[in-house]
Amino acid sequence: MEMQRSGSDKSTLSSVTNALLLLSYFEKHESISVSEAARLLNVAPSSAHRSLSTLKDFGFIRQQDSGRRYEAGHRLLEIALGALSQISLRDIARPYLEELSHSIPAQIWLIKLDSNHAYSFDMHLTTGIALAKPDVISSQPPHTLAAGKLLLSRLSNAQIDKLYPAEQLATSTERSISHKAELLHELELIRKYDYAVQIRENLPFSGAVAVPLLGGTDELLGALAVSGPAEDFDPDSRRERVLLARQASRAITQDIRNRLRGKPGML
Repeated sequence: MEMQRSGSDKSTLSSVTNALLLLSYFEKHESISVSEAARLLNVAPSSAHRSLSTLKDFGFIRQQDSGRRYEAGHRLLEIALGALSQISLRDIARPYLEELSHSIPAQIWLIKLDSNHAYSFDMHLTTGIALAKPDVISSQPPHTLAAGKLLLSRLSNAQIDKLYPAEQLATSTERSISHKAELLHELELIRKYDYAVQIRENLPFSGAVAVPLLGGTDELLGALAVSGPAEDFDPDSRRERVLLARQASRAITQDIRNRLRGKPGML
């Protein structure tokens, strides 16, 4: 004999169904109003407003500045990003970095910092110049690398103190940052300008710039770095490489966001 559902069970099932219908709406629409939600759920506007408010309280949706419409919130995007992470960042980034490589004869890297001396390389492209190999770079202290300093800048000073308990820092060349106070000052500049530079700091003949690579909800995925001979990083060339690297990084981020919304990539 089939058990009958109680009124409470039916109410809960209805609430879950309404929530799923509202979340599914964002698959093809960027925002929804209370009246649109009421029509979608076939309920009174007051009921639709309660459903939207509950989803907003849990971060699945958020109210636009006007207050009249709701759009996807950080939790919904985080879940989508988790699903997207099954697609390799390398596969998404490759066409944009290959396009970047046509503009710069250099080495191009996607780098993550796992600990104070552990890196993972999602991609390494060499176009016309090869100064270092991933295993060589990974043996260098992060504060001697443009990408390393950029990733360190995302940490708090308290976290930096844990990674670097001593005032004296390990160096790779005579140009390396050798004191924590100096490192903290440079990290403040990186936070301000949102890019990092190293000139002859990890290898005596190399230079590099690095910019952040952000995901679909603006979380830091890693650093995009362009490296080459130190003489190729005079102020004008440095600015040009930062600009080109930022363009590539933003294109990758936009592609990720498009995929989250079910749209094709930009290329």
